[in-house]
Amino acid sequence: MASEYDYVIRGGLAVTSKETLLADLGISGGKITALSPAGSLSGKETIDAEGCYILPGLIDPHTHPVYLDNIEALSVTGLHGGVTTTMHYAYAKPGQSLLTVLQEYKKEGEATSHSDFALHGGLFETKKQSEEIPGAFEMGVTSFKMFVAYAKLGWMTDDYALVKACDIIGRLGGLGVVHAENGLAIDYIQDKLLAEKADFAERFLETSPDLAEAEAIFRSVFLGRLMNCPIYIPHISSKEGIEVIRYLKSRGLRVYAETCPQYLGLTWEELKPRGPLGKVGPAIKTKEDQEALWTAVREGLFDTFGSDHAPKGKKEDEDFFKAAYGSPEIETMLSVIWHRGVNRGIITPNDLVRIACENPAKIFGLYPNKGSLTVGTDADLVVFDPKKSWTISAKNQHTKADYSLFENREVLGKVKTVFVGGTLAVSGDEYHPPKRKGKFLVTKITSL
Repeated sequence: MASEYDYVIRGGLAVTSKETLLADLGISGGKITALSPAGSLSGKETIDAEGCYILPGLIDPHTHPVYLDNIEALSVTGLHGGVTTTMHYAYAKPGQSLLTVLQEYKKEGEATSHSDFALHGGLFETKKQSEEIPGAFEMGVTSFKMFVAYAKLGWMTDDYALVKACDIIGRLGGLGVVHAENGLAIDYIQDKLLAEKADFAERFLETSPDLAEAEAIFRSVFLGRLMNCPIYIPHISSKEGIEVIRYLKSRGLRVYAETCPQYLGLTWEELKPRGPLGKVGPAIKTKEDQEALWTAVREGLFDTFGSDHAPKGKKEDEDFFKAAYGSPEIETMLSVIWHRGVNRGIITPNDLVRIACENPAKIFGLYPNKGSLTVGTDADLVVFDPKKSWTISAKNQHTKADYSLFENREVLGKVKTVFVGGTLAVSGDEYHPPKRKGKFLVTKITSL
């Protein structure tokens, strides 16, 4: 009956990790309430999805809402890109309380976010702040990021602190997250280049070497194993890094691997003319590294895609060495990966759903309510038009950043419609702010 469903998404190709079905999808009360043969459902409002894919809303496990985009702004730009669940890194800088920072993020998110969200704890003073990890678990936060880089900034987690944190995290059933680059080696290289008065834009890749990433991945995962703590490696950027992941997984070690659209879609040679705008950490590397990452995606070595959305105010003509790391990525992530991966036949739409939706939901204990098209789960959905060609520009993005690393890149495939919590949020170029506020999601680490 027409009154049975609030919305019907009609005649689209509904995608799971295992199959693609020509179907109608019914939404009522914020939930998916039917997945039926095409043409079989009717409702109060109908969304025509003919020729389009119906995807679960993407889960972005890697966002930073503390720069140009706060939690609210990040949720808005994310929804425009088909991301309906975000996982924010809540960084407790030296001298700060981890629990206080987590409570502040949770409060801000519940008051302002347009989409549901979860939190990772971020430890910058790990040896001391790790004492607060049990309290974070009580809040529903079960994953904790540490840096084995940035020694000169005073942010680096040394091996003693890493083992201590992994001991606590492992005993509680959580997940260690490690920014894996050898910080002391990189600091030496930077000091050497400073002494030479080097052109840092020209020699940027020397300050983020493949081997420094590979060594830190290997060390972090083995130290995690020592304490029975699984390790998640975000933003893997290099061929050497993925070779280590391949070895670790072949040994059966508990490691999850993430890469990002900027590493899959760009090279430093392409970005170098834009100077500081292209400065991200780890660096976007060479064509050889990019091809190795795509091979790993095809082979199933990557468990997730994360945007590492960290837009910072930068200008092309500022001092490269002093410029901040980071870029806006969440809104273009789906289209870039679709264009470079699905359209080239490297992955299927089913593979994309597995990596971008199902896997992060499963790893962080949100599945099947998130990341799936299962009847009875949250109606977080994307209607994606694979035939829509468009050109990425800062002018058509919804971040507060005034640049995109993909400026003037033409891609085939675009988000058409987005539902979050059963409400229509994006319809073409129109945005409808959801009346509901995003919910804080408790995570529970599970195995894939």
